[in-house]
Amino acid sequence: MVQSFQSGLNSFFVRLYQIVDDPSSDSIVSWSQTNDSFVLWDLGAFRTRILPKSTEFGRNISEFVSELRYQRFKQFGRFEFGRRDFVKSKLLKKKVEMFDAKRQAKKAKAKAKKARKQVENLFQNLQI
Repeated sequence: MVQSFQSGLNSFFVRLYQIVDDPSSDSIVSWSQTNDSFVLWDLGAFRTRILPKSTEFGRNISEFVSELRYQRFKQFGRFEFGRRDFVKSKLLKKKVEMFDAKRQAKKAKAKAKKARKQVENLFQNLQI
């Protein structure tokens, strides 16, 4: 069941899993009782506290729901969404963490490369 999600792992899924799985945001968004879908409990807080920090989700609730549909999530209730392979699982959580760690390492490497290039340019432009 988790296999197809793992092959399609992207930043949208990683960020969504992290937010839904975070206990500190349970009053805003959390797993359903069956752990195979998630529920948006507080749209106002989701709009003001989560959307601004998550560029993958869009700028507003409509764009977020559109992105969910694009990613083949189904809507089960007014604000309950799920996908067959988007479930709360230790294995999936580990995959999400590994994907995120690799993405962070790649960003750090790119930042270091940019800094090296800036230093090289400073040395090249240095006139003594």
